[in-house]
Amino acid sequence: MAKNGHTTLPTGTDVDLFEAAKAAASAGRPDDMLQALTASMFLDGLVRMHRKRWGQRLPETEIEDCVAHSVDAAYDAIRAGKPVHNLGAWLWKVANKAAQDRWTKDYRRRRGSAEDVAEASDEAMGDNERTEADALADHRRSEAVRFARQLLPRLGQGQITDVMGLLIDAVEQGLPDLPADLVADTLGISAGSARKLVSRGLERLQREAAKEGVEFPDTLINTDSNETESEQ
Repeated sequence: MAKNGHTTLPTGTDVDLFEAAKAAASAGRPDDMLQALTASMFLDGLVRMHRKRWGQRLPETEIEDCVAHSVDAAYDAIRAGKPVHNLGAWLWKVANKAAQDRWTKDYRRRRGSAEDVAEASDEAMGDNERTEADALADHRRSEAVRFARQLLPRLGQGQITDVMGLLIDAVEQGLPDLPADLVADTLGISAGSARKLVSRGLERLQREAAKEGVEFPDTLINTDSNETESEQ
């Protein structure tokens, strides 16, 4: 129900509020997106995820600022007429990119580390070689995504297809390391269920790909789970 041009937010769980934020982002309503997103606990969870990922390299204030930057970027994109689909993955990706930039351009230079050697080696690669490598990686990813979408209906029904569809979308957007906690928050399921569904879905994806004579790369989609599950 709309009131004064804005959608009345649902009351109840954080999942309800985050779903409202996702719907508003997809529909191109930045103010409603921001209101629902702020009222939910999703941003707190996003800060925790990035603290776990970047906490040894960036100060807490920088991590919080990266998350805030991702929200501002989503708001600006929607206002510019570019609806944001898969809001959770979009925010995670933008915040992670901001953290990566701050680490590379500032904090990494404040201390020597083995990562300096690896990054210096990468910087030494010629522009042409880097362009060719990026183009090849993009091609492989797009082909893998296309093939995975073809196989998706064969993986099952219900939550497993929801989870795998979200992961395939994330890979297509350049976010192959989608955290299981984010999958859980986005779909309104527990983190444990998300990890099990991811594991089961990847097993089925690889099995169906093998039936077609294709070796589907198990490194295409990664989560922060080390669990493996064999089907009964």
